[in-house]
Amino acid sequence: MEDNIKLTQNKKKENLKKEQKVRNYGIDFIRIISMYGIVLSHIINIKKPRKKYRKFIQLKILHILFFWHNNAFAFISGFVGHKGYKYSNLFYLWICTSFYSFIIYSFYLVYKPQFIIKDKFYHNLFPIIFKKYWFFTAYFGMYLFLPIINKGIESLSKLELKISIINIFVLFVFWHDIMNQNHDIFNTNRGYSLLWLLILYITGGYFGKYQINLVGAKKFNFCLIIFLIYLFISFIFFFIYNKINNRNEDIKLRNLIILKQLISENYDSIMKVIQSISIIFFLMQINYNKYLGKIISFIGTLTFGVYLIHYNKYIRADILPKLFDNEKNNISLFSVYKLFITKSLIVFSICIFIDYLRNILFKFLKIRKICIILDKKYLKY
Repeated sequence: MEDNIKLTQNKKKENLKKEQKVRNYGIDFIRIISMYGIVLSHIINIKKPRKKYRKFIQLKILHILFFWHNNAFAFISGFVGHKGYKYSNLFYLWICTSFYSFIIYSFYLVYKPQFIIKDKFYHNLFPIIFKKYWFFTAYFGMYLFLPIINKGIESLSKLELKISIINIFVLFVFWHDIMNQNHDIFNTNRGYSLLWLLILYITGGYFGKYQINLVGAKKFNFCLIIFLIYLFISFIFFFIYNKINNRNEDIKLRNLIILKQLISENYDSIMKVIQSISIIFFLMQINYNKYLGKIISFIGTLTFGVYLIHYNKYIRADILPKLFDNEKNNISLFSVYKLFITKSLIVFSICIFIDYLRNILFKFLKIRKICIILDKKYLKY
């Protein structure tokens, strides 16, 4: 009897290992597209180019089409990470964050000290504590809850988990959007908070545990429908934004509560949640061949470095605005689209290359192995 129990337990462990080895390239592709969207959104919102091309209201559609990126990262973290967690991963990400923060700070301290205002070297050694990168600070806090959250996801039944998620979204999304927009009673801070990342992580964990596996015509129809939902919401969002910002429109349109929320750039709004989840499901369902998958996987592992480099406050204040210094004002809408898409792709590619070099250095220094040893030795994971 005991031997049979041991055999079944060993089989379960083997099956789990096999599941973990099968890489979902869709997750990596989401990371790439999301991070590119973050770069594009940040570049669009830089003061200098925004002023330069402010007559092109249509430029907003680019921002809207990619404004699901932060939701995606939290969602896929739950989708992938609900089965287990490793503090070594968190240590490694902390070291990466501190590395870039301190290196960039040191460069500006030596060559461009005029940019260093009320900033100390230890602030950049501990960027999470001093909130140099809001997303990673929130993510770091969220990660500490994962032992409890993951146990909950695995132990609850499908119905219990589904009801819990519905209740969460009714209170944190629908209630806030429709009934009580002026008071952020749960402090989700428009989606820029640890709490909101936790909500998305739990949602991602549910869909990771009970995955949607479709084939043939069902899969095609599913992908088509959810992609059309994504496009529909994106263009409705832009249409309403355009209407409200058009001076010729009726002033009463500005006072409609639901329309205000529909055009708000909040990650926790109803529209943004539906838009985010629909495009995530679409990208997950795509089949990627083995060779393309390896390229996607390679780039996907370097995307966090893109965030750390381009979002550094010195890079944002000095380098990114200079991308548009030599560009003309009197160009067509198509040229403006091309300009922002190309510049964002260049920044993304350069950051990927830099992080690739950082990755080689860290492999040489065996940083990840050190993190794993510390994890096993002191935290007994």
